[in-house]
Amino acid sequence: MPDTQNPITEPAPLPTPVLHPLIEAMDELLGLHRKTEEILDKKEDESLTPEEREAVKRYEQGLQKMLDMIAPAGLQVRTKDLIINDLYARTLYVYNWPNYIYPNWLAQTINLDITMDIAHFIYPSNNKAIMKMLRKKVAELRSSIRMLEQRGIVRDPTLEAALQDAEELRDLLARGQEKLFQFGMYITVYADDEEHLKKIQTDLESLLGGKLVLTKPAMFQMEHAWASTLPICVDEIEINRNMNTSPLAASFPFSSSDFTDDHGILYGINRHNDSLIIFDRFDLPNANSNIFATSGAGKSFTAKLELLRYLMLGTEVLVIDPENEYTNLCEAVGGAFIPLSVQSPYRVNPFDLPEAIRGEDAAPGETLRAAVINLHGLLKLMLGPITPSEDGVLDKAILDTYALNGITLTSEDHTGKEVPTMQQLVDVLLTTEGGENMARVLQKYTQGSFAGLFDQRTNVKLDKQMIVFQIRDLEEQLRPIAIYIVLNFLWNRIRTELKRRILVIDEAWNLMQHEDSARFLYGIVKRARKYYLGVTTITQDVDDFVESPYGKPIITNSSLQMLMKQSPATVDSLQKLFYLTDGEKYVLLNSDVGQGILFAGYKHVACEIIASPEESALITTKPSEVVAKGVAMKKESDEKQQETDKKMEQMKQIADAKTVAQPPAPDQPPSTSPPA
Repeated sequence: MPDTQNPITEPAPLPTPVLHPLIEAMDELLGLHRKTEEILDKKEDESLTPEEREAVKRYEQGLQKMLDMIAPAGLQVRTKDLIINDLYARTLYVYNWPNYIYPNWLAQTINLDITMDIAHFIYPSNNKAIMKMLRKKVAELRSSIRMLEQRGIVRDPTLEAALQDAEELRDLLARGQEKLFQFGMYITVYADDEEHLKKIQTDLESLLGGKLVLTKPAMFQMEHAWASTLPICVDEIEINRNMNTSPLAASFPFSSSDFTDDHGILYGINRHNDSLIIFDRFDLPNANSNIFATSGAGKSFTAKLELLRYLMLGTEVLVIDPENEYTNLCEAVGGAFIPLSVQSPYRVNPFDLPEAIRGEDAAPGETLRAAVINLHGLLKLMLGPITPSEDGVLDKAILDTYALNGITLTSEDHTGKEVPTMQQLVDVLLTTEGGENMARVLQKYTQGSFAGLFDQRTNVKLDKQMIVFQIRDLEEQLRPIAIYIVLNFLWNRIRTELKRRILVIDEAWNLMQHEDSARFLYGIVKRARKYYLGVTTITQDVDDFVESPYGKPIITNSSLQMLMKQSPATVDSLQKLFYLTDGEKYVLLNSDVGQGILFAGYKHVACEIIASPEESALITTKPSEVVAKGVAMKKESDEKQQETDKKMEQMKQIADAKTVAQPPAPDQPPSTSPPA
């Protein structure tokens, strides 16, 4: 039979492997718990027997209470401070306020790099009683001024200012524009030792004293003052000052360097107050971002760290990589990298037609017209400056090239029709009056040294979460052309399917050097928000952005900017572009690797990018770390090879031993006949 003793009134130890007594007593436990809740609601229930009351009392004593979890292990109350566990605490109260105070005056105090609690206690006052008091006060002030005039004494500016303030307050209270309150402000600061606590108090008093906000420590009542700054809304010292609505509203910290959201990714540490910078760039007005830094300041590291953390949230990542810096990251997350070069087998045909925008039916000729417009920008990069007459000839040649494949502005369905290639356009230009010179220039991309790269069918698939287009092995003059083609190819994919994506363009100055490519990039940045896309542009040449007519619009259409270490030659341009203060300018000049200023919407903070050791080893491009990583990998490979060779040798020895121990089989079977 199961044990029938009461598991609460007479607790018995349960055997570790046997749990059935607890399971059988569960109904009784639940029933008693319900009775306990009823008693707490009704305060007293006469239906319970004395034994049940005792059981409930023991049950309540055994509950884990929130106070037990948050209470300190010890609290020592002293005259000037408190000792909470191993932490020193001191509470200050404000006893004097200036006549005028400016909005957001508390922001500097909030952003101090110290641990503190600030409590505001606001008590509404009775306006009727206040108006009566002010009327009496005005009468007294006027009487005092009149008496001074009658005696011939020089006027007192203090009395006149007090009278004017009282009259203004009466008018505002009478109109309902202001109300009167009682306001108390207490600040508790914490430190590891008494000397540090004294220094913090001095710094805080100096900062507030510069605004004529004077404070004193709550001597001999530290316990009550500290309790007043706890989040329990109890004012135990009640040191208040009369204050009307406007200065009271100015005491709220409307702006703060705190930049922590309840979702998103970790960007780094706030250098103002050591808090975490956590947010989601897709919550901003748009998800575009710019990263400006000198070479070696950590701009690519910052971009890769951001991508790695967004990949964990399911965001699709597309990268144009000019130096093959994203290969390790791409392999680690199971992505695909596509090298573009003359020797590479991967090809992207610039004559591909874009698909209709998601959810819409393309009108006849719409996709062809979009493709022709994009081809104009690409061919101007290839041909260089052309005259208006040549531009007209080129436009007709492109349409004729598509028409040879049955694709015209009036055709409705292009399904199943092959798009032309660059070689077909060259053939059409050779037979078009005024197009011979352009055809000869384009022949180097079809028959010359650059043949095969831009004149073949597309064989690239975008079926991975991270896709990297590598252009390191391309000649310098081919890079802007390749980036333009890849951007157009990706943009066609982005428009057809709505999905959360990030497009990274590293070394974006390659595009900003040419007007057509800069215009195309600006168009993508401006329209990216509608397609759930965030475009990240990374560059070390700030002047290319500033001098380009499309550079500043790209920056103004990006809600997120990361300014890292800058050289003295470029920091002045950034200061004018972002309206930086002199202090922020010197922060950029003196920043270390991975440090800078983060602009997100209307907020900006000095930040430091941090990464875990695993993340750092995966995405670092610092030469010394890459070499050390290669040496470590080679050493590990050699050790594994030695271990494998040792095991093979042991297996060989075991096999040889078995061969020696086994007797050789006879050539003839032994005779079974008895001996003679």
